[in-house]
Amino acid sequence: MITTDNGLRAVCEAASTASAVALDTEFVRTRTYYPQLGLLQLFDGQQVSLIDPLTINDWAPMRDLLLNQDVTKYLHAGSEDLEVFLNAFNLMPQPLIDTQILAAFCGRPMSWGFASMVEEYSGVALDKSESRTDWLARPLTERQCEYAAADVWYLLPIASQLMAETDRAGWLPAALDECRVMQQRRQEVVDPAEAWRDIGNAWQLRTRQLGCLQLLAEWRLRKARERDLAVNFVVREEHLWSVARYMPTSLGELDSLGLSGSEIRFHGKTLISLVEKAQALPESALPAPLQNLIDMPGYRKVFKDIKALVQEVSTEKGVSAELLASRRQINQLLNWHWQLKKQAGEPELISGWRGELMAERLKRLLNDYPR
Repeated sequence: MITTDNGLRAVCEAASTASAVALDTEFVRTRTYYPQLGLLQLFDGQQVSLIDPLTINDWAPMRDLLLNQDVTKYLHAGSEDLEVFLNAFNLMPQPLIDTQILAAFCGRPMSWGFASMVEEYSGVALDKSESRTDWLARPLTERQCEYAAADVWYLLPIASQLMAETDRAGWLPAALDECRVMQQRRQEVVDPAEAWRDIGNAWQLRTRQLGCLQLLAEWRLRKARERDLAVNFVVREEHLWSVARYMPTSLGELDSLGLSGSEIRFHGKTLISLVEKAQALPESALPAPLQNLIDMPGYRKVFKDIKALVQEVSTEKGVSAELLASRRQINQLLNWHWQLKKQAGEPELISGWRGELMAERLKRLLNDYPR
């Protein structure tokens, strides 16, 4: 266990001479908005290091290692780990490769778990009984440390095998592009002013109610980030929607809508104030009504047509349809095509490696479904 600044410096200096390292994190996120780093695991091919973030102050050597372009960083199913790195160190490890993505290009399931991967490649059945551990509690038991160490000990040798497999299959450039997309997706930060668009059933509300929801959702997200509290521990989403729907004018009305005692006690006056502000908004400041994607004319048919096209490409190119296009990605494409949601850049299905395979065919298909 690495518990001192000097210990961390020595570990990072040694790892910086390796061509690749395996990384993993253990974190806790029960009531907080941001993940709380409980343990950082590193394997450089020679030594497994369990790094205790609760006792270390100088993280400069780790930041230098994470950004060292000569050292490839391997993670497995690393999307959440990337959020931890962003929150703890304000950076994304580079260069970074996710072995779950490599495995998907080698014909494994999209959500292939680490234990299944280790069992196939190493013949070892990992003990996952510690996966629900409170990683912020100290001291960690020997069993917890063994569990954490296994996550990087097995990862590095398997990663080199998967890299070779992916390369032989001809999919390595696409896999590396997919790792880039994963990082880009994780770096996207919700603009508080746009948070209302992610509230369930927002499309059912009229314009002034949407104006109210916009104010409420922006306030809630800012409060959650400021207090490092999960958004539903500020005000539950269904309660936020009810306030926007009925626009109450008193604490008693909030109570009748089903808000909890703590929600009313801590935030009731603020909620009423935001409702009053929404009531005073000029018509020109109100958002346009939301259109629900699945209610768009032709949605079911175009979704089915896209799935059929994806299956054709899957058969032609020998890559799984599940990897080519998820439901989320198809809906992202249709939201972009029908201009239902603001999007930065082109949808994933018509950009990057997917775009090379099917962008032109998808665009021709979409021409049959004008807005």
